[in-house]
Amino acid sequence: MARTTGAPGDEAVAGSPGSAPTWRSSFPAMGTRVDIIGWGGDGMAIVNAVVGVVARHEDMWSVFRPSSEVSRLNSVVASAGGSDGTSRCGADSAVAGPVLVVSEETDRLLRDALALAEATGGAFNPLIGPLVAAWDVKAMRAAYVAGVPLPPAPSERVVEAALRASSWGLLSRVGERRWVMGAPAECVGGVDVPSPRLDLGGIAKGRTADACRDLAVAMGARGVLVSVGTSSVSVFGTRADGSSWRAGLRDPHGGPTSVAGVVDLPAGGMASLSTSGDNLGPLGGVRAVCAGSAADHRARETSRETSVGGGRIFDHHIIDPRTGYPARAGVRQVSVVASSGVLAEALSTALLVDPSIDVSDVEARWARETGAPASAKVVGLVRVGS
Repeated sequence: MARTTGAPGDEAVAGSPGSAPTWRSSFPAMGTRVDIIGWGGDGMAIVNAVVGVVARHEDMWSVFRPSSEVSRLNSVVASAGGSDGTSRCGADSAVAGPVLVVSEETDRLLRDALALAEATGGAFNPLIGPLVAAWDVKAMRAAYVAGVPLPPAPSERVVEAALRASSWGLLSRVGERRWVMGAPAECVGGVDVPSPRLDLGGIAKGRTADACRDLAVAMGARGVLVSVGTSSVSVFGTRADGSSWRAGLRDPHGGPTSVAGVVDLPAGGMASLSTSGDNLGPLGGVRAVCAGSAADHRARETSRETSVGGGRIFDHHIIDPRTGYPARAGVRQVSVVASSGVLAEALSTALLVDPSIDVSDVEARWARETGAPASAKVVGLVRVGS
């Protein structure tokens, strides 16, 4: 969603006359690409150390690695919750998975995730996985890109079952580095409630970008920019020629390389930038005016359409974890700078589904939780049709 502007080439190069040499590297990780650009210190040693940090974080937090701590937590609750096909309908109590002892880094990230879920009223939710699966977001995106009919929407009961499994309150810290996740034991109208599925991807990239930046500085970098997937950016200092680091914000209404604006970093002392967005936009065009009958309303609730301005357009593929249905806030993209990559990530995600969230309130809650000063600011918000 963001990209550095005016960056040097793929290898170490000299900056402007009189400036220090600049080093840079790009490598695949976390299902995306990591870019690091900097100057000062031993560039090769810094890049190698950064690669190690990213690899360790991926080993701990990737949902695609069965041995990761996140996958292990999902596995133990799935086993306890009866994901082997055994129906839980008729059960009258929640089933809790075994306690899992995690690393200090995962413990901190899990505590951060719960704190931000509470601060945003659930607009950011690390347990949204069952809802994403119920709506088959991957198939929805693929069908839209291919120009074929979208897959059918889930029934109201399936959405309700997934919504119960997506409650962030199911995740609990029961001791030092000790975590447990419960699974709702009841069913909804004959539909089994799926097992909860934790996914820290919404904030892990921000934490990783910050950690890589801080390590580079500790190893002697006098200026550095780290970008994880272009959506999570962390910086320190300036470019080698003394100018500010700059990140371009993609224009969701334009082509892949269109830029809607540029942010100079750090911004007001805030050195972490996150951009969340719906790069497909409304899945279709405006339809006929909606009828007002109850039957039509019920049909819309289980279709992939929603009412906007008296007409219907296909919903976005972004799911609102509070309602269980595609987001209806009319927001295409949100960019936030903050004192923490995790805070920036959670806010950009939450504001995408609810732009009315009080950023200053979330900021204050985060400061109380972490015990450190916190700041955040929205630097870009693109609405549908703007």
